[in-house]
Amino acid sequence: MVLFFRICSGLSFIFSLLLIVNNMHGLAFLGSSVGIIFSFFLVYSQLKLKRTRTYTSLVITRKLFDYWPFVMIACFVCSRALLEHSPKVLDALLALLWFGIVILKPFTVHYLKNKNLQRYFTDIQPVQLKKKMFPLKGKTGGEIIKIILTEVLEWIDAAFYAIFFVLLVNIFVFQVYRIPSESMVPEFMIGDTVIGVKTPSGPAFPLSSFRLPQWKTYKRGDIVILSNPNYPDTPKARLKTFMSQLVYMLTLARVNLNTDDNGKPKADPLVKRVTGLPGEKLMLVDGVLYVKRSGSTEFVPVEEDLLYAHWDLASLPESERRLIKDIYIGAEELRVLEAVESERKELELNDAVRQAESLVNRLSFLKNHKDTAAAADFLQESEYEMTALFRANDAISRKILTTNGGLAWFRNFMTGWIPYWQSSDAQHASLYEKRFAQLNALIKLSFGKIVIRNIELFRANATAEQFINDEVRSSLLQEAQTYAFYLAWTNQRNMNVFPAGADEYIPENAYFMMGDNRFNSTDMRHTTVFKLASVDKNDAQSIRFFSNIEPKYVPAEKILGTTILRVFPFSRFGAL
Repeated sequence: MVLFFRICSGLSFIFSLLLIVNNMHGLAFLGSSVGIIFSFFLVYSQLKLKRTRTYTSLVITRKLFDYWPFVMIACFVCSRALLEHSPKVLDALLALLWFGIVILKPFTVHYLKNKNLQRYFTDIQPVQLKKKMFPLKGKTGGEIIKIILTEVLEWIDAAFYAIFFVLLVNIFVFQVYRIPSESMVPEFMIGDTVIGVKTPSGPAFPLSSFRLPQWKTYKRGDIVILSNPNYPDTPKARLKTFMSQLVYMLTLARVNLNTDDNGKPKADPLVKRVTGLPGEKLMLVDGVLYVKRSGSTEFVPVEEDLLYAHWDLASLPESERRLIKDIYIGAEELRVLEAVESERKELELNDAVRQAESLVNRLSFLKNHKDTAAAADFLQESEYEMTALFRANDAISRKILTTNGGLAWFRNFMTGWIPYWQSSDAQHASLYEKRFAQLNALIKLSFGKIVIRNIELFRANATAEQFINDEVRSSLLQEAQTYAFYLAWTNQRNMNVFPAGADEYIPENAYFMMGDNRFNSTDMRHTTVFKLASVDKNDAQSIRFFSNIEPKYVPAEKILGTTILRVFPFSRFGAL
């Protein structure tokens, strides 16, 4: 047994000293120093126990071994705080040593338990140290203080032990997560508290590059907890996340200290559903998810996704609907979106070509004179953004009418998309690209009709009141508002082929996730920044819109676990 305790002490010293190998900074020295000091106390307590053979010495030694793994992992975290590149081999060695400490700790404590004194420490008699606080009648002042201090210390000891134990459970076994948003409605509502199991996902040793083996294979439809890939993965961010998760766990998911630079709570970690698997390409068109697997030639709809994707929250039962805070798209709005999708799907590009050319010819007749310039810089790129373009429809119409080159610009604007879509290259376009070319043509035809109507009214010397109240023009503007409404929500309903490369697929051990509430979920389809994008990338003068579509897959190492149980509110308690 003496040899066993010496091995434990030696392991503690080795672990502490390794913390500063290739890691020469202040916090590493602090962590290593604390570990070495604690190891000295371990040795000293054993020597004192051997020399004095008292019950107090035994209890102190037992308590030190009780805290042994907790102190060592705290020293490790301290040594790795703010470290930019954590050494993989050394991290793995230290993690294995720590797990060795975890395995040895129960044996050391077992030897030192009261029930084993007669077997291992026959000359030590157990003493009842705990005193009842009440009644204190008949006790001296010193005895009362001693009893109170003993009771307080025992409570503090129990609290610290619980904190460390909860931390380790949170790191390696379970994670409690409180749902902060409605991205997974109706599966999860705001305020739902769920438990995710982490061990099968291969949890990472805190603030290190070492992970336990992953033996979980994720399937489409699995609900996972993952680190948000949109946030920077820096040492400072990792440390802040670690500390905030500790507080989050200890407060039963009530206090979240993990905030961004603006002081707002980070959307991290996320709870999303797996919708894309290794070896797949994905595409989202009109709310339908398509998949193409490696070796296949065609995209096919993902039937399982229909079970999870929710577009019409208004159709949910009242018992679920009353728990939802925001329903952005109601039944009527959804019908409008679907009507636009149906209209663009039915638009024949040859028919759109004829309409576009007819509008150009009509403008040529109305303008009465030919252009002698090209007017290449007629509009800046930002002015092609749909809202800005249609808002300025009357000013643009006047500019076309009065500018040398206005007709040439209008011709290029209305017909510039045609050459690509009449070429052989168009055969290789994705369904997404075809649908958005149709949408681009629809919007341009709408704008072209408004321009023609404006100029007709100008030529007729219409008054301002007649211009504003013209029924034909008002009807065309109403149609344009419908298209603008669709573009405002298209980032939720559509996504081009991902990964984009011809021979590129979601790699091995990586996944794609989306929220079930597709209209109210910022997920792996999106980035946090909106950029001006072309509706039709093959049209130099395409209608522009603001898009935050920038899809990304998530490596399995970013997946923290899978949800298994909803624990709160109790009315929604149940396995997942």
